[in-house]
Amino acid sequence: ELDAAPGSILALTFTNKAAEELRERLGELLGAEQAARITAGTFHQLGVDLLREFAAAAGIPRSFAVFDEADRRLLLRRCCPELSAAELRAALAAISAHKNGLTPAVEDGPPVSPELSEIRTRYDAALTEAGAVDLDDLVVRSVHLLERDLAVRRTLQARFRWISVDEYQDVNAAQYRFLRLLAGGRANVCVIGDPDQAIYGFRGADHRYFLAFGDDFPGARRLHLDRNYRSAQGILNAAGQVIAHNPDHQATALTADFAAQVKLDVYRAPTDRAEAEYVVHQVERMVGGTSYFSLDSGRVEDDGLTETHTFGDFAVLYRLNAQARLLEEAFDRSGIPYQATGGSAPAEQPPVREILSLLWLTQVPASRLHWWRLLARGPGAARESALEEVVAWISGAAGSIGGNATAEPYRAAILSPPEARAAHALELVRSLAAAGQAPVSELVGTAAAGWAELRGRAYAAASGTDMRGFLTAAALQSETDRYDERADRVVLMSLHAAKGLEFPVVFITGCEEGLLPYRPPNRAADPAEERRLFYVGMTRARRRLILTHAARRLLFGKTVQNPLSGFVTDIESALRELRQASRRPSRPSADDLQLPLF
Repeated sequence: ELDAAPGSILALTFTNKAAEELRERLGELLGAEQAARITAGTFHQLGVDLLREFAAAAGIPRSFAVFDEADRRLLLRRCCPELSAAELRAALAAISAHKNGLTPAVEDGPPVSPELSEIRTRYDAALTEAGAVDLDDLVVRSVHLLERDLAVRRTLQARFRWISVDEYQDVNAAQYRFLRLLAGGRANVCVIGDPDQAIYGFRGADHRYFLAFGDDFPGARRLHLDRNYRSAQGILNAAGQVIAHNPDHQATALTADFAAQVKLDVYRAPTDRAEAEYVVHQVERMVGGTSYFSLDSGRVEDDGLTETHTFGDFAVLYRLNAQARLLEEAFDRSGIPYQATGGSAPAEQPPVREILSLLWLTQVPASRLHWWRLLARGPGAARESALEEVVAWISGAAGSIGGNATAEPYRAAILSPPEARAAHALELVRSLAAAGQAPVSELVGTAAAGWAELRGRAYAAASGTDMRGFLTAAALQSETDRYDERADRVVLMSLHAAKGLEFPVVFITGCEEGLLPYRPPNRAADPAEERRLFYVGMTRARRRLILTHAARRLLFGKTVQNPLSGFVTDIESALRELRQASRRPSRPSADDLQLPLF
């Protein structure tokens, strides 16, 4: 409508799934050619693109590798072997927090121990040596690039004249600064978000940036979106009563697009196992049973429900992924199909990591981390004492990848099985690199087949001929990306992963004090953010919302008996339908058993 050039538009969001949907909708509205000229994606993807485009100015190789969480753990374990598993996790979290707070070194942030400062220094040096960046660096290094290089900043400010940011309540300090630098050339900026759905404070997000947008961009117009096209009015009313207790809540009454009268079910189970079974039985009942036995046994009544459901209509949400195990076991017993998004992703499994390492080495041949992963495990693996020597040899030999050299000049020096394995790996990487512009799916298959002679198996994914793009996309995957809305399966996922999604029927399990709101034993809780998280979970439901809690629960090896969450009791009783497990009938006495015989 305003005749803006598509190439001058930048649209940012936070998840890969949201970015994919954004691009699909743009294609439908504008056509494929026009939509392709718009820069639309996540903050991290934009960081990747800019750092590759201006690699020289950023001081990094253009072919840099992107290290995901699994890579970060391995890198820190290799450069700081003295750390325990708990210390390693804490150090990675601290490094991430300081980077996203835009502190160039640990010493510049909040007071920390000299040990942590040393760990950060060694970690950053190892990243540089590997020719790699981690996920936090994608935004932080982009910010540093724009701050330090006036020519690059002016180029990008002239390029992006129209900037739109979705879920703006979730930006952290680095993302906020990134946007301000991009918009510094008087770009037209539009952000959308809901401060009541700010749930990533533990990652450094700060919803106060959203509240201060009018101060940052004087003269900005504020538009209130108060019409809800997802949930029934009763669900919106209950969610509003919950979030109204937050001190920084800005009252905005939401009006449903339809006025179906619904009540929330609140079910009390005797145990967490019984809670899981209740969820399964309710799903079975609402889909009308999964077999004739369901009707014959009386577990499902033929009550002529006016609304029929498929398995994909249901979401079962929980605060902690540790709650998923009992639910998965219950669904396994029932035979009801489901998909669980938590836990270890396929790309985190060792065989898959090894295939990805082979492919990364075609792009960054001397990456010691990826050689470590290939040579440190399985048959013929190098002993720890000799591993560094083998990795140093192979990294040096890898310098000829892309040329016409082969591994033969080095074979004469190889005597041990680890060195032989290293030579085979080097030859495989060279053959993959020599394949050039072959389809990525074909190269993944070649890598898997070649590596199977030594160790592992793998998965393949199509990505045209853009190997670097495929590897970067794999590194940027998150829990939400594992949800497949096309599958007719009940989805089990954390409350955090459910943000942005919607389902006809939603269960929120574990609605108990200490669990929701969660009060971790090793750090301070944020009651306001926990309340926002519950609000997000409630507003995922379109037609029906079922809140469950257990009188007794086994969590992290400890049995707890926590009362019903105060978030639930904040909902007025007129909107809640309380339910609990019915008592089993008492066992008949011996006399009762004898009388029917006469």
